[in-house]
Amino acid sequence: MFGVNVSPFLLSATIKHHIEKYREQYPAATGMLDTCLYVDDVISGADDISQALKISKDADTIMKDASMKLRKWNSNDQALMKTWEYEGLETHPRHSENNSGVQSSKVLGIPWNVIHDYFTIDVKGLLELDTSKPVTKRIVLQSAGKIYDPVGFLSPYTIKLKCLLQELWLRKLA
Repeated sequence: MFGVNVSPFLLSATIKHHIEKYREQYPAATGMLDTCLYVDDVISGADDISQALKISKDADTIMKDASMKLRKWNSNDQALMKTWEYEGLETHPRHSENNSGVQSSKVLGIPWNVIHDYFTIDVKGLLELDTSKPVTKRIVLQSAGKIYDPVGFLSPYTIKLKCLLQELWLRKLA
């Protein structure tokens, strides 16, 4: 059935069905799955290790009932990582960033420094325009399209580019 145009809808509907089935039994886990699931990644947090462990185990139970395995669990807390491994949850392999020894992972395609708990967005060259050609609306749109920011960290900066593009269209400039 996957590969058909309706596949994403069917996947989403299946997950929603299982979430509703367990809403009363596991309210925290179903709430997390309902609001923090992005395509095939769950991105969430908890106030302490015991809460994170309970939610993750409950979410794993819910998804196993749907014959879906949650994997690549990741945290900036080493004790939680070890507990997940002990509990049989598949943790995300750690790797070094640029051979510097800094452990990193990606969240929605954005590099996350796992040890110090911060995101890194490389913005070098994003807004550089090719000045050998005339600057057109197409060039401005291409510049805006280069910026990958699914969470909206760069919104205070990218909004200016989008406002410029809107103003160009309103003035009917080429």
